[in-house]
Amino acid sequence: MTALKILSVLVENKPGTLFRVTHMIRLMRLNIEGLTCGVTNGGDRSRITMTVNGDDATLDFLAKQLSKVIDVYEAQTYSPEEVTARELALIKLNLSSVSHLDDRRLQGARIVETSDRSITIEVIGSPAEIDRFIHRFDSTQILELARTGTTAVPKG
Repeated sequence: MTALKILSVLVENKPGTLFRVTHMIRLMRLNIEGLTCGVTNGGDRSRITMTVNGDDATLDFLAKQLSKVIDVYEAQTYSPEEVTARELALIKLNLSSVSHLDDRRLQGARIVETSDRSITIEVIGSPAEIDRFIHRFDSTQILELARTGTTAVPKG
């Protein structure tokens, strides 16, 4: 049975490493639902966090194979329940179609930019919280939407 999993890969921070990691996933015919990558403390390593759909055996095999790739220090798979996960969304709303923009609809968001025609808000939360927030608005109200993808650390 396939399920959404979090794949966390600690790598050397140098050109080509992200390509090698994502190429391995492509070879296994898996789709990356979300991806974040950033430098860790020290600056010489980066953490790649990916959300991938797959069965446990395939994703465990992938983590073992990734651990063998040059410049990969470790690769781990987690279920969503095993991690603390956050995502950021920037949502540009059309002010002319949002006639009654009240505080309840914006609860949990921060206004980052306004103009005569639009307002851009920032929402940070779990992927499910971001989904619920987006569903407060219909497609005519959302001019643009950008999501970072999930970043996560194991619980405990």
